[in-house]
Amino acid sequence: MNARNVREYLAKSRTTSKRGELARSLNFMISAFKALEGRPAPTELRGDIRDALADLNADPDFKNAAGAPVIYQAGQERALLNFFIRLSNSLLGLEEQEDHEAALKRKLNLDRCLKDGRKFLQEGRPAEADQCFMDALKFYKNEFPCFALIAKALMEAGEYVRALGHIRRGLKIDANDGELARLAEECARLRG
Repeated sequence: MNARNVREYLAKSRTTSKRGELARSLNFMISAFKALEGRPAPTELRGDIRDALADLNADPDFKNAAGAPVIYQAGQERALLNFFIRLSNSLLGLEEQEDHEAALKRKLNLDRCLKDGRKFLQEGRPAEADQCFMDALKFYKNEFPCFALIAKALMEAGEYVRALGHIRRGLKIDANDGELARLAEECARLRG
């Protein structure tokens, strides 16, 4: 570990933060924590880390992105490094992209649960179908149409109360979805 490099990265982070260059400031913070090589910061660097964090916490864009002020405690350097990497990636739109195999497996599980749910509805077993639909939502990531598919299947089986529950879940994610709003009205009408 080179304390001089760490100090330089922290100074650059402070400078870019004061200029409103959040992405660059985060990159310098990441470099500073990487330069610590996973070890706790020596006592003479802790003040510099706190000063750099104070400047970041004063940045309104950082406040919005982080959600809460970031506080430094000795021994938490690795956790802060991981936090800044995740935050930087999310600002760049690189949030935890699934690899192809993981996405395929997740989507196959989602499809299997939806298919099993429809099968249980055809057999007149709505409780088991609803459980399958709930299991399907465990595999949900961004396949928004599945809420409408579930609601339509339940409505066709006459399970309006259960359908309305899934419609509400979908509307919590996207309150402006026209199809779910239409299904909610139709479901309420058929139920009444």
